[in-house]
Amino acid sequence: MQRLLVQLHRWIGIVLCLMFAAWFASGIVMIYVPFPLLPLADRIDRAELVDIDRIRVAPIEAIDLADSSSSVGIRLRSQDGRPQYVITDNGRVVVVQADTGEPAAALDSSSAGRIARKFSGIATQSVHGPVQYDQWVVYSAFDTLRPYYRVRLDDPAGTDLYVSAVTGEVVQRTSRSQRRWNYVGAVVHWIYPTVIRKHWALWDQLVWWVSLAGIVLTLAGIYLGIILWRSAARAGQRGLSSPYRGWMKWHHVGGLTIGVVVLTWIFSGWLSMDHGRLFSTPSPAPDHVERFTGMSVRAAADMIPVDALADTAPFSHAEIGAFAGSPILRTAGPNGPQLWRLFDHRLQEFRLTTAEVSTAVANAWPDYEPVDSYVLGNDDVYTSLREGSLPPGTVRIVLNDPADTWVHVHPTRAEIASIMDRSRRVYRWLFNGLHSFDFPAIVNRRPLWDALMIALLSCGFVFCVTAVVIGFRRIKQTTR
Repeated sequence: MQRLLVQLHRWIGIVLCLMFAAWFASGIVMIYVPFPLLPLADRIDRAELVDIDRIRVAPIEAIDLADSSSSVGIRLRSQDGRPQYVITDNGRVVVVQADTGEPAAALDSSSAGRIARKFSGIATQSVHGPVQYDQWVVYSAFDTLRPYYRVRLDDPAGTDLYVSAVTGEVVQRTSRSQRRWNYVGAVVHWIYPTVIRKHWALWDQLVWWVSLAGIVLTLAGIYLGIILWRSAARAGQRGLSSPYRGWMKWHHVGGLTIGVVVLTWIFSGWLSMDHGRLFSTPSPAPDHVERFTGMSVRAAADMIPVDALADTAPFSHAEIGAFAGSPILRTAGPNGPQLWRLFDHRLQEFRLTTAEVSTAVANAWPDYEPVDSYVLGNDDVYTSLREGSLPPGTVRIVLNDPADTWVHVHPTRAEIASIMDRSRRVYRWLFNGLHSFDFPAIVNRRPLWDALMIALLSCGFVFCVTAVVIGFRRIKQTTR
């Protein structure tokens, strides 16, 4: 058995040691240069206001014109002064002009350049595309609006804007500095080269199995290291003694001191790819969503007349939805995010109450009852995280089901933001806690958190470098 562990540790280490060293180094980069993101708030702030007076087509008419029998989303925006409906139907996106009912023409490169200039207020240098995939629009959230034009701005930062050829929306922004740092940061850390990441299933399996192999490698190393240390101790050597010399000694002693930290980081990184394999997911089941909303998007759109939209102006973005059996409109613009509910053929602004949310959740989970409800602040240890937070004001409903489920409802969207049962709460500590040191006592105490992360990541990197040196020496020996 021990001989098998030695072989596993040796050869898995030779294959993966360089990647693990890169993981630790890139982790330091990611603390300060995250993956590029154009915040939704920035997109809304720079978007055109919708000219309500030009709308002639009712929402349900737009859905029918888009030939969308099972529309899962309909929003209203403006492009070049013309209001447009953007209809999403199982990944298919259709844009319908809200003034004439005609389908919007696909964007050309000159239009993409003009949109980028208007968005940024900066002259453009070049327009490339349209492209289906690019390193900075590779992940799944960008899928529905593909392809994209990449527009280079004429500014010192070397800014690129990504404009959807389908809707004309600017959805991503990167600078030259961000791109350079991310190639040695997130792209390395997440194994994110475009050629791999654009195939989600391949990427998912690759990262999951590589991380699992890393867990096996590290566990075997810790076990063997302890065996060797105990043998040395019985031979009369004291302290963190080792029978080896040179790089092997540094690797052995390093494993005894930093091995557990290396293990927790690889283990928690592996959990980032869980996707329901071992722990529950935060997404509600479709039947829960259906009972929570009380009606389909199509049914809600059918009940909202064109003239009711004027009640909600001014806005630059509107989205039709449903809450507790009533059509609602979510708007964003100069007045910030607002919620509107249809009442007597008019849209009236409303704010979610805990009682309303509790009733809607009870309808969505009819076999169980809400036993507690409260509004979350920005200090909740389960939803206010370094990576992935819910907004303050989120309503939490606690159910009396066997899994002790918490249902979180977004305060300005009136939709289920996440569900968190006992399994998911354990996941929060094993992933967010171990991988980002997201513990209440330290995560907001910077620069203490930074110093701890950098020190441990640096130790992990140096330890992996010892493995790289040993691995290359072993390869040279076997190829002679």
